Amino acid sequence: MKRIPVTVMDVWRALDDHFPFAHREEWDNVGILLGDPGASVRSILIALTATPAVLSALKGRPSGLLVTHHPVVFSPLKAVRPDHPAASAAFELLRMGVPAISAHTNADAAPRGVSHVMARRLGLAKIRPLIPGEPSADSCKIVVFVPAAHADAVLSAADSAGGARIGGYARCSFRSGGTGTFRGASWTAPFAGAPGREERVEEVRLETVAAGSLLPRVLRAIRESHPYEEPAIDVIPLRGGALGGGIGAVGDLPAPVSLGAALDAVRRRLRPAWIKAAGPRRKTVRRVAIVGGSGAEFLRAARESGADLFVTGDVKYHQALEAEGAGLPVADIGHASGERWILPEFRRILQERFRGSVAIRVMNETEPLRIIPPRGSRGGITP
Repeated sequence: MKRIPVTVMDVWRALDDHFPFAHREEWDNVGILLGDPGASVRSILIALTATPAVLSALKGRPSGLLVTHHPVVFSPLKAVRPDHPAASAAFELLRMGVPAISAHTNADAAPRGVSHVMARRLGLAKIRPLIPGEPSADSCKIVVFVPAAHADAVLSAADSAGGARIGGYARCSFRSGGTGTFRGASWTAPFAGAPGREERVEEVRLETVAAGSLLPRVLRAIRESHPYEEPAIDVIPLRGGALGGGIGAVGDLPAPVSLGAALDAVRRRLRPAWIKAAGPRRKTVRRVAIVGGSGAEFLRAARESGADLFVTGDVKYHQALEAEGAGLPVADIGHASGERWILPEFRRILQERFRGSVAIRVMNETEPLRIIPPRGSRGGITP
C-alpha cells in the first residue's frame, strides 16, 4: 500500500486539533510562519526556539520541518537578512528551504497546554486553569436558525471551518426548537412555500462558538451549508472562558509538605537549571499555582487561587518584593525550564497522528542565563 505523503498543512492540523491556533493572544504570531503549506514533510525537529544550534541541526535533512514554541517570526520584519538579529533565523530557514510552524500562546492557553503539562509532572491533582478562559478577547457565540433536518450539516460546516470548539471538545452546540416565519418578495426563491406568502417553518435555534479571528470563515461555511437564501444569523461577542482553557494551572499535592520539600519536588520533576526563590522561607504547601515561561504578572491570581507556592519564570525585583509582601513563596525556575515540557507533548501528538510516516525528534534548550556563584563559594570564579 502506497503511503500518503505528510504535508506541512497536515502537521498544522494535527497541532491545531489540540492547541487551536485561533486561540492565541492578539499580539502573538503563530501558525505556518515560513514555507509552503503543501510541501511534503519527512522529518520534524521540535524545539523551543530557533536558536543557532537548532538551525545547525536542520542542515542536511531534506524535506524537514521545524516546529517551535516561540515564534520564528514575531515582530514585522522590514528586511530578511542574516545580519539582522530578528530576521536571521527566518533567513537561514528560507535559505535551507525548511518550513516552520510556531505554536506559542495557543499552546499556553490550551486545556492541556504548557502549564498543565508542568502541573502533571509535579503530580498535582484537580488541575484547572489559574485564570479560566482563552486569551483571545474576541470570541463569539453564533446563533443560526435552520430547519431541523439541516442542523447537523450546518454544525459540521462550522466545525470544519474551525468553530464549534470549547477546550478539548469539538462540535459543541445547543439546540432548541421553535417556529420561524417569513414572507419573501416576488423575486425570491424561498426554501419552503411561495413568494409573497407568509410561511411558518419548524426550525432549530442552533448555538455554537468561534474565535473572532475565524469568524468570517465560520460564517461563510454556515451560509454555504444553509438551505435558505438569507439565513438568520446572530453574532454575540463573549468575554473570557467561552472557548475553554486559560492562563496557567493550579492544583493540589497529594498531601501537605514543607516549602523545602515542595521546592525539592520542583527541582526533581521539572529539572530547572536553577531555582530562585522569593517570599516567605517557611510555609506548608498543599496547593501550587504554575505559569510556564514568564508569568510573574499573575502573582495576584495565584494568591487568590489559594496557592501556597507559585512556580513561574522571569521574576523581576519589584515582583519579588510583591511576593514577600503577599506572603506567597515564588519559585522562579527560568523561562525555558518550564516551557520545554510542552515539546514532548508536541512529539506525542504528532507521533500518534502520523505513526511512523515522519521521523520526529526533540531538541532541548537550556536557559541562556546562568547563575555564577559568589567568589569563594564552592564552584565560584577564580581570578
